[in-house]
Amino acid sequence: MTHSASVAVVAFLGLVACRPSVKVPASAEVLLERDRAWAALADADGPVDSVVAYWTSDARVILPGEPSVVGTTAIRAMIAAMRSIPGFHISWTPDSAVVSAAGDLGYTYGTNRITVPDSSGVLRTMKGRYITVWRKEPNGPWRCAFDLSNEGPRPAGPSQ
Repeated sequence: MTHSASVAVVAFLGLVACRPSVKVPASAEVLLERDRAWAALADADGPVDSVVAYWTSDARVILPGEPSVVGTTAIRAMIAAMRSIPGFHISWTPDSAVVSAAGDLGYTYGTNRITVPDSSGVLRTMKGRYITVWRKEPNGPWRCAFDLSNEGPRPAGPSQ
């Protein structure tokens, strides 16, 4: 083996050995708790800026039948507009979290409930499902980078 190759192998082994160890189950629990805290804040109609702070600056939100909302400014406007709808309410329940082996990317998923008035003004609650992709900020908290929601399964109708 040449001297250059030996140096490269030693440098590679040094990098691998110095890489911080990620405790994936513990990281997943931290991420799940982060989503639960966000859900509690939203459920309590916490300050808009506090709710928006859970998203990354380049986050993308995709809701059923709506165009994508991208970035902090657009997300803040979306939240403010939703909250201005009389009777609007959103809540969600995280079911689980998964974190990558590197510990810098993860996702949570669960169920949600959105209450809005229908065309006649009667409040209707829609049940759905969501998945959020989270990115771990360097030396900081988990933030949601991608937020996707859809309607839940329709209730089974009568047998025919």
